[in-house]
Amino acid sequence: MKYDIYKLADQYALNEGEQQLLLRILEATDQGIHYSVREFAAQNYVSPAAVVRLSKKMGYTGYTDMIYRLEFLIQNEINNKNLSSGITAFIGEIPPEHIARFARLLTVHRQDTILVCGTGFCSPLRDFFVRKLLVLGFTAIATNSYEVYEHNPLGAGLVIAISKSGTTDTIVKPVQDVQEHCVDLVAFTGNAASPIAQKARPAFLLLDDKMLDDRNLTANYFYARVLILFEYLLDISINSAGTPVGKEP
Repeated sequence: MKYDIYKLADQYALNEGEQQLLLRILEATDQGIHYSVREFAAQNYVSPAAVVRLSKKMGYTGYTDMIYRLEFLIQNEINNKNLSSGITAFIGEIPPEHIARFARLLTVHRQDTILVCGTGFCSPLRDFFVRKLLVLGFTAIATNSYEVYEHNPLGAGLVIAISKSGTTDTIVKPVQDVQEHCVDLVAFTGNAASPIAQKARPAFLLLDDKMLDDRNLTANYFYARVLILFEYLLDISINSAGTPVGKEP
């Protein structure tokens, strides 16, 4: 299991040596190896006192307390990964070839500009997609501006369109325009017969609970499904790549 301790290092002001020690402790704990503080220190060519100082710096009472609590956190990580069957039960069955193509597109376009479009209730999803992609090292822009899609002045290689109905004019037009520039298109929609779903490859179709509620006056879990599916796809893509897909190994 790979660990990103950026926030922990920042929170506890860990220096480079302490970060390396913490990573080794996590790796040993993940593998079920239980070293005494002296054994661990000897394995890593540091003094037992240095290991104890690290544990106290992070707010633990000592080495043993740190190991116990880290084991708990790691088990939670494992349990969360095992929930994937529950996730797919909520978002529906996603064709494996769609997942594979999505991961491949992220790899192919990791140095290209990625445009994300979505309006209305899909706007927050659009902004989340962009923020997540940026964190992963992609160049991503949230925009619905026709000019950006008509002439592709940014040289985008991939467009991600989000639309519950798949027929919203402000989304359909950009989708039609990018096709003329041979830009790859991914869509998240609730309407399999929509222009967006027909043009995208892949098109991820999610259940729209209330197709006749245009103003979203009642509960509709379509938007939650889009968000969860996107996180699920990124998780699979990153794990299959063995490194964050937006970064060079």
